[in-house]
Amino acid sequence: MTSGEDLHPLMLQDSEEVGAFRIIRRLATGGFGAIFLAESETRRQVALKFALQGPSSGDRSPGADARTWKEAHVLMRLAHPNVVQLLGYRRWPDARDGYLVLIMGYVEGPTLSEWALHAQPTPRRAVQVFQRLALTLDAIHHEGVLHRDIKGNNILIRASDGQPVLVDFGSGDHACSPVLTEDTLPPGTPSYRSPEALRFWMQPRPPGSRYAFAPTDDLYSLGLVLYEVLTGSFPYPAHLPPAGLLACIDAANAPAPSARNPRVPAALDGIVARLLSPHAADRHPTGAALYDALSDALRGADATWDAPLFPPRAPEDAVTEEAMELFDGDEEARELRRWMRAPEWPGYARGRAPATSSTESTEPGPPDGAPLPAVDLGWPRRLWSWLKRRWASWAALASRRR
Repeated sequence: MTSGEDLHPLMLQDSEEVGAFRIIRRLATGGFGAIFLAESETRRQVALKFALQGPSSGDRSPGADARTWKEAHVLMRLAHPNVVQLLGYRRWPDARDGYLVLIMGYVEGPTLSEWALHAQPTPRRAVQVFQRLALTLDAIHHEGVLHRDIKGNNILIRASDGQPVLVDFGSGDHACSPVLTEDTLPPGTPSYRSPEALRFWMQPRPPGSRYAFAPTDDLYSLGLVLYEVLTGSFPYPAHLPPAGLLACIDAANAPAPSARNPRVPAALDGIVARLLSPHAADRHPTGAALYDALSDALRGADATWDAPLFPPRAPEDAVTEEAMELFDGDEEARELRRWMRAPEWPGYARGRAPATSSTESTEPGPPDGAPLPAVDLGWPRRLWSWLKRRWASWAALASRRR
């Protein structure tokens, strides 16, 4: 029989019980937490998010327990149909020293990234999704909440009604929430950081200074997600170091969405360009302003807005290891696989280059004798970083079992 001291969230198996809930399967695992699909005694399905460290981990840096508490504090302030719902929280297996568990509403449906890849959205449908996301950001910003990690994998498309749902507020913040990060940037995905955040990171700063994250940071990240959905690629190499990312942003030479994918209506180019401005003052100031801009573009829509953004995928690309029925729940490993196989060539993320004419001819590759597009060679460093994080998680587990 396993004692309470030996239990760890990563050891949970299907059909095990956690209080009044029965585990169905693991949904995802990250650096700080693991999420499981579970059901209550009344058969209601919920998502259980476990912190992977307890309250007495001994680590001086902010750990999973503190960040999960902060996520709970942030979600307590939100009640919105397009934001994941916090139903409650508890500690497991011990009510005082156990791992913190957030009990959240289960949102069935693909991530926005998966939806854009498989659902063949039209420009009209994509804009409707981002209209709703703009209003959602406007609502949470009015409540004083900042998400701070907007990306395609943190947005779900709810299967029941096709509405987007903002999830994973583990990096979120509110003025009344405890401060966990000093003299550095808050946690988040580096390639989605705003240029002003990158400048803060690179410039000399006094000890104890803290980056003042603003709503325009979230809107910049949303602009990157919109660019990805419309074109199937990032506006610049996504895995450059901060200095390289900032240089690309400041150069402002990213192709317009319609230049990279001619199926994108030109009316969206200006909206995306404003969202991705190197200067926060030049962006849409609020989600409501972005909603108005998208609505204006939709009012001028013609029949071209109802054709899919991309042609159907080839049969050999129809199923990959990213298919949910083959996914093992390890989000970090899945992201690593994407890094290792994605050269920086427009359209590669879709498996095909965007069409360039009504006859659906594909974008040509480099001319004969020209150098091939640069391939990301930083993956060994990221592999080593990922292995170290996984080793640290299992080492922590082993120490608790001794």
